[in-house]
Formats: sequence, structure tokens, C-alpha cells
Amino acid sequence: MGETEQGGAKQVAQKQVQLRSGWRPKVTALVPCYNSAAFISRTLDSLAAQTWDNIEILVGEDNSTDATFEIVSAFAGGRDDVRILRRDKNLGWLKNSNDLMANASGELMFFAFHDDVIDPTYIEALVRALDANPAAVLSFSDVEVIEVSGESATWKFDLLEGLQDGFARGRAMARQPHGWWVPNRGIFRAWAFHRSGGIKPNSQGEFSADWTWLLHLSLLGGFVRVPQVLCHKYYRAGSISRRWDRNSTQRRALRAAGIREVWHSEAGLAQRAFLAVYIALRPWRWVPRSREAQRRRNRQSVHGSPDK
Repeated sequence: MGETEQGGAKQVAQKQVQLRSGWRPKVTALVPCYNSAAFISRTLDSLAAQTWDNIEILVGEDNSTDATFEIVSAFAGGRDDVRILRRDKNLGWLKNSNDLMANASGELMFFAFHDDVIDPTYIEALVRALDANPAAVLSFSDVEVIEVSGESATWKFDLLEGLQDGFARGRAMARQPHGWWVPNRGIFRAWAFHRSGGIKPNSQGEFSADWTWLLHLSLLGGFVRVPQVLCHKYYRAGSISRRWDRNSTQRRALRAAGIREVWHSEAGLAQRAFLAVYIALRPWRWVPRSREAQRRRNRQSVHGSPDK
């Protein structure tokens, strides 16, 4: 984004957005970052350009060995809406993220991962969606994924649309459906962190730990999709999820974590028992491959071919 574009975006950001209900929640942007000096400025600039003015930017600088801390410190200079939590040792993205959630002061939160870029109306649009859906726990947009090669694809996740019942949402998320990770680029209510206990590791560490997190959130409230691309995910050669083997040991560990997650949720005993068995037995494996392939095509507008 050029200097002229940034200046124009900041002028827009000075205008206070009014919702019909009068609700004006503080929104905390959680920015876990590590060795991101080469690209985090783009993420920070996109936060500064938001049209929603009641924002807190909370940075978890995870003991980087490059100039990340100097860059985020320069960004924070002169702004009263930025806090930096500098780690004295590397925590990893999961512990870093949980600590950021525990220290956030916003009524709403979202993860602004250090290589993501959001459009200026991202917060405004997703807050409006939550304002219109008081029973929802999370709102999210479609996501553009940009590969290292420059190829891109638009990802959408509409499997939970219209599902008002937590049990139905839990059954859908239990299958780890195609694109399940998209809502993790959304805005969620702060109480969801406290009621779910945060993002938990599994026996294989951080492998796809955001799935168990989203699975738990789906039991707590609805997911509202805003059908437009407002978030852009840039993969890099060193991106964490690209280093995972995704082998059978990791997948078994993840299923075991999913069973623990639903068992310790607030769902009723019968529902928890059903979901635990459902995850363990995976009956969806017998769905004809052709039908599942069609579902995947419907949820991904492909300009490239990300493998996540």
C-alpha cells in the first residue's frame, strides 16, 4: 500500500462508525508475531487503516531474533491504542495467542496474524454482523489465500449457515470439513475465550490446534459469514502450517484432542457422548468421494490450489 493510499485510509478511519443499535464495542486486534520484520508492516498498516475507531492493537512480540520488535515499537510510537507484550523467551504461536486473549481489554477480539492483511472495512463489517446476530459467537468473511508462488484462491466456509443449534454445528465441525479454518480469521466475543479455556495443544503440539478451538466455539454460538473477501492470507516458505507433516499420528492426536474438547464443553451429556463417538468413529468416511469433492468445489473459488 503506497503512502497516498495509507493517508486516505487513515482519514477514513477517523470517522466514527455508527451502528443502528448504538452498540460500539472495543475490538482488540491480537497480533502474535515472531521474526516477521520483512512483512509485518503490511499487517500493521492494514490495522491502522480500519474504519472502526474503537480498537485496541495488542502485539505479542515472541522474542524475535530480527528487527520485529523495533518495527512494532515504531508503529506504536505516537499511538495510544497499541500495547506490546514483549516475551523474554519464545512461547510459540499458541501460548502467545492465549496470553494475548487473556490480556485483551476488548469486548470483541480477532487474530491479526503477522502475515495477514485485512481490508479497511473488515472490523466494521464483522461487528455489524454480530450486532445483527446477538446469539452468534463469531463472524467472519471469505478469505483470499496467496501462495508463495503468487497464485491465489478465494476460500469461503458456508457449512454452518442457518444452523441455530449448537449440536448441529458441532456435528458439522467435528468432521473437519473443507475450509474449517476460515472462521479463525473472524471476530469473536471475548467471553468465548473464557468459556472455552482458549486454544489447547494436542499430544503432537500445535498441529491444527485451531480446529479444536473452533469446534468448541461452534458449540457456544452461531458463526455468521459475511460473503465478501475482507481478509488476505499470505503464505510464506516458512509458514508454520506448511511445516506440518499431517501424518496419521498427528491426525489421531488431533481427533483425541477434539474428543477431549467436546467432553469438557457446556453441551449436555448425551450430546457430548454422541460427538465424542462421532469423532472417534468418523462415519463420514463412507460418504461417496464424488459428493464430497463437489462440496469442496462449492466452497473454494480456485485461482490457485492451496493444499490446506
